[in-house]
Amino acid sequence: MQETTVRIKKALANVSWLSACGEATLQHLAAHATLEQVADGTTVTWRGRQMTHLLIPAQGVLELSITNSQGKRHVINRQEPGQVFGLIPVLEDSEAIHDAVARGACEIVRVPQAQLWQAMRAHPELNDQIIRLLCARARDTYQALAAQTLTALPNRLARVLLSQVRGTGPHTLVMTQADLADMLGITRQSLNVELKRLERQGLVDIGRGRIDITNQAQLARLAADPE
Repeated sequence: MQETTVRIKKALANVSWLSACGEATLQHLAAHATLEQVADGTTVTWRGRQMTHLLIPAQGVLELSITNSQGKRHVINRQEPGQVFGLIPVLEDSEAIHDAVARGACEIVRVPQAQLWQAMRAHPELNDQIIRLLCARARDTYQALAAQTLTALPNRLARVLLSQVRGTGPHTLVMTQADLADMLGITRQSLNVELKRLERQGLVDIGRGRIDITNQAQLARLAADPE
């Protein structure tokens, strides 16, 4: 049990805004959270299902998507260790906004809704961090919407690739071109043309089911270019 609690706390501390709340907040959440082993392809939660826990990947990737009434599935994002899924529906006591599916074997930390609320009452710094996080997410959403019409495809692609990177240095994104194209709202063929261009420039290396970021600094310059 002690080893599991340590692993849970490590996963929580890997979330920057939770870590910024301090040791007491982490201890509180870790003491009431659970660690779940999830097999590849498992749907962790469905859009429209009541959210009763925060979900935090300790290992592996959660793929977030929406499926419309015609059965077309749209990949929204991917969440890796250091990120949190379900914050908004847990805070407002409502349903999940997306489907969340494990890609690869995953370990998921589950923090009960009641304990999150209790921690917010006991540790005001947690409220401050959540407000900052939600403001940052709102800003990112507005910028992403503007980018759909105001930003060229190479720059949009660079931004989406960087949004999946954690830390600095070489990074491998385990994802298909079909899913990446879906995130950008373009065809796989159009995406492949742009990825090949980035590969020739030495920014990425393309493999089967993976994309290696080989020059993160140059990719960031491309993402920041208004043209």
